[in-house]
Amino acid sequence: MALKKDTYRALEDIVGPENISDEPAILDSYAWRSGLVSGLNKFVPRFEAITLPGNTTEVQAIVRLCNKYGIQFKASSTGWGPYCDPAGSGVIKLDLRRMNRIIEINEKSMYAVVEPFVIYAQLQAELMKRGLNCNITGAGSNCSALPLAAHSNLGHLSVSGSYGERNQLALEWVTPDGEIVRTGTLGASDEWFCGDGPGPSLRGIIRGNTMPLGGLGVYTKAAQKVYHWPGPAVFPIEGVSPQYRPSYLPPNFMIRYFSFKSQELLREAVHRVGEAEIAFILMGFNPAMMSANIATNNTEDIKYLRQFTDMVQGPGFMIIITGNSARDFAYKKSTLEMIIKETGGKSLKPVEDPENAGGFLYRFIRVTGSIRETCRATGTFGGEVGGTDVFNLMSKYIGEASRVKGHYIEEDALLADGTDPFVQLIEHGHCGHGEMLIRYFSRNPASVQANFEVYMAANRTAVQGHYGVPHHVWSDPIHDMYGPEASQYTKWLRKIKKTFDPNEASEASHYIKAEK
Repeated sequence: MALKKDTYRALEDIVGPENISDEPAILDSYAWRSGLVSGLNKFVPRFEAITLPGNTTEVQAIVRLCNKYGIQFKASSTGWGPYCDPAGSGVIKLDLRRMNRIIEINEKSMYAVVEPFVIYAQLQAELMKRGLNCNITGAGSNCSALPLAAHSNLGHLSVSGSYGERNQLALEWVTPDGEIVRTGTLGASDEWFCGDGPGPSLRGIIRGNTMPLGGLGVYTKAAQKVYHWPGPAVFPIEGVSPQYRPSYLPPNFMIRYFSFKSQELLREAVHRVGEAEIAFILMGFNPAMMSANIATNNTEDIKYLRQFTDMVQGPGFMIIITGNSARDFAYKKSTLEMIIKETGGKSLKPVEDPENAGGFLYRFIRVTGSIRETCRATGTFGGEVGGTDVFNLMSKYIGEASRVKGHYIEEDALLADGTDPFVQLIEHGHCGHGEMLIRYFSRNPASVQANFEVYMAANRTAVQGHYGVPHHVWSDPIHDMYGPEASQYTKWLRKIKKTFDPNEASEASHYIKAEK
């Protein structure tokens, strides 16, 4: 359904003629779906028009216009993921790419304020110049640095830098009916340092377990907590793409990959690393993700995967430690060595090789390898993302869910990249998180179906095993699968949707609808 001319003109009056389009070529470019969870049909439903608002005032005006004319809107920042797409016709797009400012970096109070199209690569680079750092969503530094636009915002640095739910501070939010809400200290002043109180908090409504994924208005500005950075203001990078690496390893930095004979020994080592609080980064990657990170093409990837698989003794993790001084670094290094010795860990020598260590360290700290790790081998990927809970529980859940993946690998329906899931620590063991990567073949119907079957099997495992609600729960059918097992939370989620979006203006195909 095409927009009526008067509706289009009204939108044009808000953003200007250069910042709106309903040209078929433009609409088709937004409808093209590749990368995460692409399927046999490469095009999703078209938006009716694309708008490029430049500030909160324009966002609010568009949202109010949608409510007035009975059309839906969906906002996104960098657009990575299918949750940026509409489920059908009658939806306009708010592409927030013009809202790309770092508004403030407060070095004393240690927070940063950004608009939605600032990406983590930009923010982290500016923070490092000031001796600061931030957690980056594991999907990569190419993603939005707005903590509410980066999914759950779990990432490589979460062991020392937490994640979005905990790091989010004050927020500016355009609600689905066009009101502007400013939470925390921003509601009473121009300060961004606190996201809650006094009194009841909106954090649970705004974030939920997974984020509303476009279904509850537009987040236009947000602050997040940032952390100390013990490294150089600028990485000394040399080489050309895709072979960037530091010209030297920064002082008091070390990266290793350790494998273990069993999951039990790995968990013991992880727990002890967390108790000692020595890790800057700790991610339970398997050989496939390590090989994809270092390789610059698929041929190299296969070679490294075979090499690394032959060299490890079982499941493992990648760890980076840093020191604020030589003595601090020496303490952390000796503590790690003791833990690894007592748990029987084995180092993967190519990772500590000086020829490779700097590149690994740079790519994991700057989180630049996520796309090559997930998309390069087959052009697309899927998988299962567990929740955030006790480390052992998440490790057990994602391990059980991965067995179904092994079945489809044996049938040649999925890429044979192993079945070891990856599990990570958050806040030095305060909790944990697990994921399972599936690289499938989007032109093969059996492979596309296999990806879906693994996803659904993982959901059934979570429900039947009482592993909690994962972060990859979106849409009414999947929410309704978990609701009866989790205090009927869907009842309250629908009440929230109905209260804040009485006209159903905010497209909710990846959130939840007000009526079942």
